[in-house]
Amino acid sequence: MSVNKLLIVTAVALAPAMAQAQDWTGAYGGLTVGGADIEATVKAADAELEGDGSSVGFFAGYNYQMGNIVYGGEFDLDGTDYEIADGAVKVESTARLKARVGAPIGNGLAYGVVGAVGATSNEVNDGRGVLVGAGYDMKLSENLLIGSEVLFHNFDDDDLEVDVTTLRLRVGFSF
Repeated sequence: MSVNKLLIVTAVALAPAMAQAQDWTGAYGGLTVGGADIEATVKAADAELEGDGSSVGFFAGYNYQMGNIVYGGEFDLDGTDYEIADGAVKVESTARLKARVGAPIGNGLAYGVVGAVGATSNEVNDGRGVLVGAGYDMKLSENLLIGSEVLFHNFDDDDLEVDVTTLRLRVGFSF
């Protein structure tokens, strides 16, 4: 699924809902589906490579709400089908550990994230990087939520610099 299609689906899914007070404190978890755009630079050759792909995965976290501020942490793991340079390099999985801070807005929670990411690949060394992003989760009921998240990742070592932008749709449950 292309990132453009994901943006359209996200806009429809997150249409304004009736405002009501929500408590975001507690554990949550769920499933994700998404896509990525990738730009890589091979430093020694000064070569630019592009790629993209899709992912499916799961997430789990814990929020704590204090007044109008919600903060917490989240872990996610994706199986990916990312290809760079027409399939010469394939990224097989990503794992992220994120700190989140946000504010309730209507039925939802708008939040920002910072964190660390690790990726496994078939052709290059496993990578570690950093990420920043933003998202919005909306409660459809007391325990059911849907949302979307855009993340900007950067991997940089002596040989390679990779920038990855992901957009993911989320469906989850709070406990």
